[in-house]
Amino acid sequence: TVIGRIKDDDTPAPYRNAWTYIDPTTIGTSSLSKFAPGWAVNLQMSCRVVGDNLPGFEGAKVTVLPMTVQPLDDAKDAILQLQVMLTKGESVKGDPKKGMLGNYFERSVKVKVID
Repeated sequence: TVIGRIKDDDTPAPYRNAWTYIDPTTIGTSSLSKFAPGWAVNLQMSCRVVGDNLPGFEGAKVTVLPMTVQPLDDAKDAILQLQVMLTKGESVKGDPKKGMLGNYFERSVKVKVID
């Protein structure tokens, strides 16, 4: 997972990036994992400070975290939601209108079983 801003983007970069992958069909179920059933994943969610280095993204303000996804015997094609929260600043106790700023967005990610 690579999240952030390109090197030449003048928009202020976030300080922290948080993300999670969720299969909407698992919401409301008793399953602890909200990833697609039948798939093994080692890192479904994370929160990292911006500043990682990645070849091909030199000078970009990004967070990078490798994730391994593996289909199990009962895996099926699925569409996941990648939910991302970008934040900047620090929270001010007792004043929710000051301090941290956040932006939330979602993207769809398709996992497909290939024989």
